[in-house]
Amino acid sequence: MAPTDVHGLVPIHFFAWNLPQSEQIQLIQTLASTQIKVLRIFIATIDSKQAGSNAMGADDLERYQVGKYDDNVLNQIDQLIVNLAKYGNGMKLIIALHDRYSLGCYAYKRDAYTDKYQIPAAQSCSPPNDASNFYTNSQARQDMYIRARHILTHVNPYYNRQWGSLSQAIFSIQIENESQGHMNKYTSDWLCDLSIRIRPLVSNGVLLSSGGGTEFGNSLRLEYFQCKALDLIGLHDYTTNYNFAVSKVKEAVQLAQTYGKRVYVEEFGDRGDKQMESALNSVAYAAHGNGVPWVIWQVVPNARWNDFEFFTQQTLAWAAFRHQANSASGSPSPWSWPEIWGA
Repeated sequence: MAPTDVHGLVPIHFFAWNLPQSEQIQLIQTLASTQIKVLRIFIATIDSKQAGSNAMGADDLERYQVGKYDDNVLNQIDQLIVNLAKYGNGMKLIIALHDRYSLGCYAYKRDAYTDKYQIPAAQSCSPPNDASNFYTNSQARQDMYIRARHILTHVNPYYNRQWGSLSQAIFSIQIENESQGHMNKYTSDWLCDLSIRIRPLVSNGVLLSSGGGTEFGNSLRLEYFQCKALDLIGLHDYTTNYNFAVSKVKEAVQLAQTYGKRVYVEEFGDRGDKQMESALNSVAYAAHGNGVPWVIWQVVPNARWNDFEFFTQQTLAWAAFRHQANSASGSPSPWSWPEIWGA
């Protein structure tokens, strides 16, 4: 495929769907003004005032009972889709159907899988818990497939189309954010098997992505690149070392070209305005300098200071964000991105 511009700059605001409408629209309009085309969100329990925002708070789809679905989260995402259509200038979503850290890493907002599969919970994810009971259990895998099927067959009322084929609004679906993150035991076929099983439900140009790992090493698992169902491999790492980032991005590009995939840096960042500026000027530059789109953690209106969130009031980080986004828009890439920018 002929090289094309990178363009596909992406921020994360994993709970954008739970913001008050005025703040949600402000976020979309601000991002659209910087030519951002994709927003990554999770389906998970959200705290009121999460990350210093004005988030209203919401329960996960299966907060209290596995298989008993509270569709309020899906309905709120449907409204986000409406706002993207009105104010987003073609912006689309990456949707993680589950978050690994809902599996008891934060005991107070654990989901129903934690209790059903007797996963030991942690306090504030410090240190992260061992959720291997979930990933090694065949019934838990079936439960996750049924959850994914419920979400992907949900019909968006604005477009009157199931989410799994809603390419007007959804760029990519991923089974889980950071599958098996911060665990010593690893079940190698978990992600690919589920991705293969949901592949018939994902169509019409909606892509399937890996959801990343906790760092470059476990984001670059060979089985992700070999998985026939996956289109995109997401890279996560919170380094600010430019040379290290370059080496890993180049490794990812080589693997992607070997196995017929596309890659993008899906999570990176740092705590604080100056530190986030540094992360953007090293990791984002390393990514688009090698033809790879990037995603920053995370853009949040009214963001608290000295953490991994930023918005326009964090002037150093915001200036670096805009600068790197502008620089990326003209950077050549090994791949085209027709789902966002057209053929």
